[in-house]
Amino acid sequence: MIQDKTLLSIERALMHGIQEMVFIVRVDDNGLFYEFVNQAAMDKTDLDHTSIGKTFFETQTYELADMINSQYLKVLESNGPITYEDSYTDPEGILRYSKTCLTPMFDSDGKCTHVVSIVQDITGEVEAKQESVDSLKNLEESRSYYHSLFEHNADAILTLDLNGQIKGANPMGLKVSQLPKEEFYEKRILDFVAPEDKRKTLLNFQKAKNEEYINFRVNVLQNDNKMLSVLVKFIPIKIREVTTGFYVILKDMRELDHMVELYMEVEKNFRVIAENANDVIILINHEKQYLFISPSIEELYGFTPNEYLGINPLSNIHPDDAASLYIKLSDAKKHRAICKMRIRIKHKFDHWVWSELHATPVFDESHSYSHMVIIVRDVSLQKKYETELEFLAYHDPLTSLPNRRFFQEALEKALSEYHKKGVKFAVMLLDIDKFKSINDQWGHETGDVVIREFSNRLKAKIHKTDVVARLGGDEFIILLPDVDSENCALSVMDKIRQAMRYTWEFENTSLSVMTSIGMTMPNKHSTISSILKEADKAMYVEKKSKIGNDVGYRF
Repeated sequence: MIQDKTLLSIERALMHGIQEMVFIVRVDDNGLFYEFVNQAAMDKTDLDHTSIGKTFFETQTYELADMINSQYLKVLESNGPITYEDSYTDPEGILRYSKTCLTPMFDSDGKCTHVVSIVQDITGEVEAKQESVDSLKNLEESRSYYHSLFEHNADAILTLDLNGQIKGANPMGLKVSQLPKEEFYEKRILDFVAPEDKRKTLLNFQKAKNEEYINFRVNVLQNDNKMLSVLVKFIPIKIREVTTGFYVILKDMRELDHMVELYMEVEKNFRVIAENANDVIILINHEKQYLFISPSIEELYGFTPNEYLGINPLSNIHPDDAASLYIKLSDAKKHRAICKMRIRIKHKFDHWVWSELHATPVFDESHSYSHMVIIVRDVSLQKKYETELEFLAYHDPLTSLPNRRFFQEALEKALSEYHKKGVKFAVMLLDIDKFKSINDQWGHETGDVVIREFSNRLKAKIHKTDVVARLGGDEFIILLPDVDSENCALSVMDKIRQAMRYTWEFENTSLSVMTSIGMTMPNKHSTISSILKEADKAMYVEKKSKIGNDVGYRF
């Protein structure tokens, strides 16, 4: 009785107490059969209690079953444990990565009777490694952008360590210092500040160390004993969220101070203009009349300040942005808040310039609205980068086709429409026959050319409303929405096969490339996972039927 209870406890522990997936496979003369599958394995795969006593090929897709079977055969051949890493799609359609350890079990005669498989989910580790690679790539790109910004900035920029020691400077910084580079880098930032401003500088440097960053004015000493008035700001240099030093931006204030004398009536307007010298500065009173337009408007939008005085405010704003901007400006006045918005402003030569607008309402001593201070800057390049990054997030870089993420969202939408409204669709999974042989014989550059040509021929045979995506490697997938019958999908498949039969010519190389296609349509029980598995199964059935036939490519 005690032994039975012990065995029962062990079985419960294996079934429910272990987070890793556990499989026990029986080995006999007839093959390999599942004898035990714990709960974690059932939750993370399509296996269940009915899988007990069945083979890999009775419970998995042919490709997956063939791969698993080959690993178990390695254990039987070596009579020792092996470990391998793999990936699989869980019942929710999420790609996961695993590390599997297969251990043989022997009877008293030394014969292997079972193989115990323990599968550990390493998705987090794999994704962390990928994120590290992506982060490195982004770091290199960012380093290039920041280098350009640093070297060509019109303002003087210095780099400091945490003690205020100067470690670097852009060309404008060296020009302001009027010192040779070697001598300049032996100085501290306080060595260049006028005596009466040293305390202010040191105080703000300490505030920056405590993550309080403010703009402040000081006078900088130059070799000719002249004073240069600059606006200073400390910007932290952070590595893994730890501040390791500071950038110091020194903005020459002489021109701005002159502008303040000419145009500014109050101290608040002076601060806004002083801190945004390179942007377009516009003042509009409560009657919507221009009080001031900075000369920089001509460089950004082609108009001189005098030309812009004759244009009605908001009339040069893109129609899709004008209404929202008007509402936000009204709210800014009502709530005494800053309005920030990205808008498109018409250039003198009739193209639109993506711009970022900051509008600050100004009130007089009686708290009545006086005028609006508007700062506008060109963000076209930033917008372009954001658009490119958004495209890359949903498209394959080699073919420019939608990627797995894009297709997943499109399939989710199509499946939802099917379950709600009965709108039918078809999914086709494709790959290139014997693509590995092409890579091996002709090299990966030719393989990439084949992939691109394959994608072009696919796009040419589908409608604009269809979705063709590259899943990775030589594997592609197509979503045909609003397909009424299987015959319609089969017709598309025939067109694709016909397109692939035309000779492929690449730099004096002639190939004949074929494809295997698996097609499926949804039913009332369909999920994303089941649709993908059905398409995968159909494709490998066709691929298996070609084994032994002269099907694939010729050269």
